[in-house]
Amino acid sequence: MKRRIKHAATLLLLLCAGSAWAHPGHAGGGFATGLVHPLLGLDHWLAMLGLGLWSAAARLPRAAPATVCLGLAAGAFAPLALPAVEPLLAASVLVAGLMGLGSSRLPALLGLVLAGAFSVVHGNAHGQEMAGFAAAAGAIFTSMVLMGLGWLAGSNARVQKVTPALVALAGAGMLGFA
Repeated sequence: MKRRIKHAATLLLLLCAGSAWAHPGHAGGGFATGLVHPLLGLDHWLAMLGLGLWSAAARLPRAAPATVCLGLAAGAFAPLALPAVEPLLAASVLVAGLMGLGSSRLPALLGLVLAGAFSVVHGNAHGQEMAGFAAAAGAIFTSMVLMGLGWLAGSNARVQKVTPALVALAGAGMLGFA
């Protein structure tokens, strides 16, 4: 078991070595572009997976996705790009993993505030890269699917013990490259 964890951690750190996790280059497009966009960045799917794991452990099946949806939308339609978005994206992955690890000790309201704040960052990164309501709707839909997969995975006790640590480790690795 420890050997598998070491291999998974090594793979995650190697994947984190990319220079930009916000994955630009999708300025055009509509709903279909938005659907695919979150899948192209390790930061986004790890953050959504981590938040899904946390929401399962914290037993917040409705409040967390609603908060994340609102944060993504608010960030996507913000008129200005946030400064230092790359380190903030990396920090969101780290914190999402830590939230999953400390779910029993983290007050639900604080977790929701953190989830909402980091969702604004992710939404802003995507919103600056893609234009239009349709693209944002597609990205938010895919984000909810990723978060749902994290929630489903988090209902398995073995997954809940290991995966948040791997997400946090990946976030720490991303911060080292940001």
